[in-house]
Amino acid sequence: MEEWNIGRIFFGVIAAVLAIIAGLFGVNVFNDSDLGGETGAPPVAVPTEVVDPGRIWYEIYFTNPSCPPEEERTGGLDEIIAADLDFAEVQIDIAAFDLDSEPIIEALIAARERELNVRVVVDDEHTPAATINRLRRNGMSVVEDQRSALMHNKFIIIDGRYLWTGSMNFASNGVYCNNNNLVRIDSPRLASNYIAEMDEMFYDRVFGPRSPENTAFTFVENGVTIENYFAAEDELAPIIGRVIARADSEILFMAFSFTSDDIGEQLFERGEAGLDIRGVFETTGATSRYSYYNELVDSGLPNVDIRRDGNGRIMHHKVFILDRKTVVFGSYNFTGNANDNNDENILIVHDPEFASYFVEEFEFVWGEARIE
Repeated sequence: MEEWNIGRIFFGVIAAVLAIIAGLFGVNVFNDSDLGGETGAPPVAVPTEVVDPGRIWYEIYFTNPSCPPEEERTGGLDEIIAADLDFAEVQIDIAAFDLDSEPIIEALIAARERELNVRVVVDDEHTPAATINRLRRNGMSVVEDQRSALMHNKFIIIDGRYLWTGSMNFASNGVYCNNNNLVRIDSPRLASNYIAEMDEMFYDRVFGPRSPENTAFTFVENGVTIENYFAAEDELAPIIGRVIARADSEILFMAFSFTSDDIGEQLFERGEAGLDIRGVFETTGATSRYSYYNELVDSGLPNVDIRRDGNGRIMHHKVFILDRKTVVFGSYNFTGNANDNNDENILIVHDPEFASYFVEEFEFVWGEARIE
């Protein structure tokens, strides 16, 4: 796959036309209502211009959690990922907390039939045994973490260059029922970090806090500064806390789970300093004893506005947006276990245009959320 052609990831004639328009004008944002709104296809953010003509170096996707019946779940992000896997030429690496998406499983099997090297690491408690056995029957080595803490990553690397990562599990419910994000990035340098993480898990069977700190933290891709960290070898809560501390005017966040003191107390400090803060919590567990939901709701700060999500299934984002120019996202829930025990990854992207797509998703989730 010499160059990335945005047109081939879309399905249907209308989507193909939209892809051509995107190529002509550089930046467009589509959502499923633009495509008719009934298929469950995720909105797509097409990125900014890049240095190399014709090269699109990132794409941002958000799921449309309409949760149709199983037999009607088509046209979703798992099919887009599967189409990308079909263009792999040498190797596919996938680290999956939960893996049951039929299009992705079939694409992995097809890749193995093309004699590609396919490496799979899963969380043994959450990926179905049927998936693991099926992949093994089709010639793939599947490594299970075999521990009580979570192998919570959700990333795919294609040919050591193309990276998919974000909050979305590679499972039917993750694609069609839950609010999620997933970003595809064309960056061999970034992919090399994830390959190093994959090597630790796949070859060395090293997970969680036993993992070595052996990845580059910060680099520049097409003029955009990107930070990349992995738990538990990197303590992510203090890192995110420091990013929050640098916010000047506004903090937006979406949290599946939020109990971390390092992050919560820094957020309080910014609220007390007068910054505008809006946040959406996943309803399940929001009011539990250790969640920061009640503390923030009861803070008495007029500039802090907190809601519970309006998705009847799961709002699964783990996102902070600082001053509409920096985005923190990945697999990492804002909890002590995620910080100390799990295998997790985050990206911190410093770019207003990249951030603008996450702001749009935040406003959508915010609009659906319940006002307290």
